[in-house]
Amino acid sequence: MIRTLSHPPDVPGTAAPLAQWLSWLETIHPVAIDMGLDRVSRVADRLQLRPVDCPVVLVGGTNGKGSTVAMLSAIYGAAGYRVGAYTSPHIDDFRERIRINGEMASARDVVDALAFVEAGRPPETLTYFEYTTLAAMQIFRQAQCDVCLLEVGLGGRLDATNLWDADCAVVTSIALDHEEFLGSDISVIATEKAAIGRTGRTLVVGEPDPPASLSSFANREGIRLEQVGDLPSSALPLTNLQGEHQRRNAACAAAVVTQLDERLPVSAETLRTALLKVGIPARFEQGHCDGVSVVMDVAHNPAGAEALCRTWQQVFAGQRAEVVFAALADKDLAGIVAALEPVVAHWHCVQLDVARAMPLEQLAQSVQEASEHPLSQHASVADAWQTASAAARKNGTAVLVAGSFHTIASVHEVLDPDQVSGRE
Repeated sequence: MIRTLSHPPDVPGTAAPLAQWLSWLETIHPVAIDMGLDRVSRVADRLQLRPVDCPVVLVGGTNGKGSTVAMLSAIYGAAGYRVGAYTSPHIDDFRERIRINGEMASARDVVDALAFVEAGRPPETLTYFEYTTLAAMQIFRQAQCDVCLLEVGLGGRLDATNLWDADCAVVTSIALDHEEFLGSDISVIATEKAAIGRTGRTLVVGEPDPPASLSSFANREGIRLEQVGDLPSSALPLTNLQGEHQRRNAACAAAVVTQLDERLPVSAETLRTALLKVGIPARFEQGHCDGVSVVMDVAHNPAGAEALCRTWQQVFAGQRAEVVFAALADKDLAGIVAALEPVVAHWHCVQLDVARAMPLEQLAQSVQEASEHPLSQHASVADAWQTASAAARKNGTAVLVAGSFHTIASVHEVLDPDQVSGRE
């Protein structure tokens, strides 16, 4: 949540650490989310950050955005291109959001890019996301990337990534999330997401059954649709990531590669091999720690939780999970819990140390009301992990960590993810 200060601190200098810059960014705009392109467009144009010289791919959708960007990054990187990828949110380190050929940008480069944006920002104020989106594009420009992959933050039409005209765009899936900003009308949500497409260019759709409003909008705007979401399972590409939903994301990535083949040729073998090697944290991320199997998956909305449940049932047939769980207060908690119920043995609810987190007692009460399974409250993530892993060892099952990117980050702090065996 943005902290609104009557006298914001001075702008950090270029010698200041990245953490100081990121803290300062939280003070310069009165609200955390302020949808609209007017302010950020003016700043981008002053900084001459558009148009860009290389192809741009925008990836929107309710779920699957980050996975699709990771797949495209792996494919184009394997083909020898210099790939800039911008995603959000991060889990452990802000620099996860800005990568070149899969490697995080250096703290020095990020600070220099933030200082560059600040030089052209006044008199506008920008949100944290708007500011860092511009900084990412500056980093990609400085690195002379061959292709820029941008994950939409929220919605599509009014998102800061939509400053740039996508040479090809993707809508991976369409479901309810962020209803306080996007509403609860799926038909409207679909058109908001489809607005990242451009006249005369292709919008790849991974949603199996999109609302009719999407095709109507595309026809009206002259956007070419490439529907891959309704492909049969047998026609979907294979990928290293677990779950059929990831194979649909892979189909989206493959369709983008086909659409941009004249400018960025990729061989069929390179595409196939890259998809079989790609990995991404917190999307059915499997490992072993303290003698038990552990799966970490964000699952922060009902659609994501349903995909997680289906994948768990495929991988751990017949087993139920000790679930370490926490969620943000603005999420559809009942829907998430109901979707995960078929794979739960015991809920281990914890309090997240972030402003938007649901208080522990309220979280536990809400989970209990939506669940038929036993529940424990834990004062710390470390305590939740110890209790859950002990039960998993005793019962011969696994631990599932889910509910939010913040939940995954909190468990990473306890487990030290570099020591968790089996991680990609």
